[in-house]
Amino acid sequence: MGLDSSRNPWSSTTAPHDFFTGPIWRRERKPMRDVFTLITERVAIDWGVEPICAHVGDVQLCEIKNHPTYQVLRSKVRLGRSKSVASVRLWESVSTLAKESGQQERDKWLMILLDLLTPHFGRWSRELARKWNYEVSDIRSAMMEGALDAWFSMPGGTPAKELLDTMMTRAFTGARGLVEAGSSETCAARAEYLADAAHDEDATLRASVIIDARTVQDPDADERIRGERTGALLQRMGVFDHVKILHEKLRSGRRDEVDAPAITPAQVGRSWVNGKNLYYRISDLLPQYVGFSEAANIAGLSESQASRMARKGTLPFRVLWIGNRRFVSVKSLMHILGIQDSIVHPDDVENGAFHVGGQ
Repeated sequence: MGLDSSRNPWSSTTAPHDFFTGPIWRRERKPMRDVFTLITERVAIDWGVEPICAHVGDVQLCEIKNHPTYQVLRSKVRLGRSKSVASVRLWESVSTLAKESGQQERDKWLMILLDLLTPHFGRWSRELARKWNYEVSDIRSAMMEGALDAWFSMPGGTPAKELLDTMMTRAFTGARGLVEAGSSETCAARAEYLADAAHDEDATLRASVIIDARTVQDPDADERIRGERTGALLQRMGVFDHVKILHEKLRSGRRDEVDAPAITPAQVGRSWVNGKNLYYRISDLLPQYVGFSEAANIAGLSESQASRMARKGTLPFRVLWIGNRRFVSVKSLMHILGIQDSIVHPDDVENGAFHVGGQ
């Protein structure tokens, strides 16, 4: 009985490219795009081939002028047993950026954080799959689920190295638990879960958070009083010229709307007047980073005390590394000092400044 050439994909009448682009090939390739591949693809889309700053997150703000592309940066990272000092410092900076950047930037840095782990996880997951005759894609999903569980469950002040060790341990524990359960039915984390999970954390300070109902019952009045007090303080400090620069930028529409704070339905009314969301956070007026010694001084510590606490993992704020120099996020300092990153409107801030200035 001869072979039916219409059913045989390898017959001489079927060109190789027809087979490789057909439904059978697509069905074969789909499982190969596991969660590791999806994360790497997501990072490639977000960062492309542009230079990346893993020190402070912004190439323009960084003191180091030459920055590699992400692929070059990733190729030099070693987070396994033989961790290099440079790799650990890079991990510390990226974990800080993933915790303290703006909402959308946090998601990107979290993806990078996970992608930096995949080279170390990759070989181990393949070995485990061969040993247990298990789908490597399921093992990798379990590993990533364990790493994410550690990321979202660990306290905010956990030292970066401890966080790294815990994420790796949870990843390996999750994979071992999967294969030792003896079932091929697994709960594989989808790629969308990564982004959704990142949004589950209280990533954005909403306007409702900053209303103190015990002092002012009317939210609208509370908002105006808060803005006017801020403006009065800034005027007394003699820095209102700096404030005007920011206000002009907001009113001219030169701010990226991604950086605009979320507003309540009640606040939308003020945005309708000029068609723009002009609200901003107090931290927008401050530098993004300060030096390590200055941060220690602000927290009431000497530099040597802060350094000892950093080595012990008890330092209350997070550190960013630029070469051999340490910097600290101002938002991180505001958080540990209990300084609220209030949302204000330019009109209110200017009214408060004008009153103090006798205008």
